[in-house]
Amino acid sequence: MPLIKKILFPVDFSDSCLGASRYVEAFAGHFEAEIMFLHIVGMGEHNLAEDLLPLRQRQLDAFMVEEFKHFSTHRYCVIGDDPAAEIVSAAGRWSPDLVMMPTHGLGVFRRLLLGSVTSKVLHDLDCPVWTGVHAETAPRLEAIHCRRIWCALDLSARSQNVLQWASWLAGQRDADMGIAHVIPDLPPALYGEQLEAELVQSLAEHAQAQVRSLLAATGTSGDVLIEAGDPAKVVAGIARRFAADLLVMGRHSQTGMAGYLRHNAYSILCDSPCPVISI
Repeated sequence: MPLIKKILFPVDFSDSCLGASRYVEAFAGHFEAEIMFLHIVGMGEHNLAEDLLPLRQRQLDAFMVEEFKHFSTHRYCVIGDDPAAEIVSAAGRWSPDLVMMPTHGLGVFRRLLLGSVTSKVLHDLDCPVWTGVHAETAPRLEAIHCRRIWCALDLSARSQNVLQWASWLAGQRDADMGIAHVIPDLPPALYGEQLEAELVQSLAEHAQAQVRSLLAATGTSGDVLIEAGDPAKVVAGIARRFAADLLVMGRHSQTGMAGYLRHNAYSILCDSPCPVISI
């Protein structure tokens, strides 16, 4: 069964990080989870990382200290030239149930936006990862809700786990849940208009049957949408139309047609109007 009792929160002191901290506070408060604040100290422009470490540790110790004074927290600064590797290493040592990190930040985080930092964390970690592209515009804590959750399924072998996780979270937050599957665009040069329409209809009916089977296997209910198009744009469009507070999707899929969502995962993270938890 899913569980959120330990949250790892990489901190880089950016506006995005400050915004993401409100979501961390909301999740940790609801699930009574302990939090690890992690800051990676790299080489400064004129200073060695070892010289910067005490200053950064004091900065981390003071970070949002009033907001998190009632939580069980751990605050660690580590020296490293590769933030993603340090995040993955810390997760390996501490075994968090959820990693929460904005996709925008300062320094290396901003230069490698959805590049090696985020990609490596998403690729190398097995645990769920929360990401928020628009974290710097996060609302106040009291305005953060989780009333509508959409689960994007690619119908790969891991889809049942993704659906179970989303269903569990919706139950924990008393949220409405919808399930979306996107049929990828077909190459127009290979099919005539009539054949393409028939093929899309056939794929939609097959996907609908697969989703119904997953719902029955997991004891889950919710609105189901099957649409064709670019996965990132369609999923983001659904999230906007239904004012989703959170999107849940898989990120470790098989190759081939059934695994297309994996190849669009980073685009979905960029385009989503709401935070995303990728499983």
